[in-house]
Amino acid sequence: MRDVPSSDDDLVDQVGRPFLARRIAQFHDVLAEQGQQVLDAAGVDLDSRLGSAFYLIATRPGLSVASLADALTLSHQLATYRVKKLVEAGLVSRIRDPQDRTRSILQPTAKAEVELAKLQTVMGRLDRAYAGLFEELGVDLLELAVRAREALVRQSLWERIDHADD
Repeated sequence: MRDVPSSDDDLVDQVGRPFLARRIAQFHDVLAEQGQQVLDAAGVDLDSRLGSAFYLIATRPGLSVASLADALTLSHQLATYRVKKLVEAGLVSRIRDPQDRTRSILQPTAKAEVELAKLQTVMGRLDRAYAGLFEELGVDLLELAVRAREALVRQSLWERIDHADD
């Protein structure tokens, strides 16, 4: 696990809110790293960064890459990359759509069924761990992230800068 830099060395601490995205990226990295430890300990053969894509494909067979990207609000390029990794891991297969030969549909493999069962057990444990963390922090980070994204969709940072300068 990476060491957390001291405040003297931490540019984000020094600069503050303008580097919020960097702080959130650091938080994401910790979540992904610790999530991987949880998956490994539970014997789940899955890269933690692929969890949401895997779960969606495994529970909704027949998605296209485009519908996966839309459902997870990912770029098509990132969704394609994640699908490629899931195919390489033997968890997902691509099948030509018989209705539209230019489109592939995504199907979980037999291996995916085994991994999904293990993942669902881990997800319950993660949910309880997050509930404890949120209680400790006094804020539901999931709800806060949703609200923050919605607020930025309603009024972008650029619009907020424009209004702040008035």
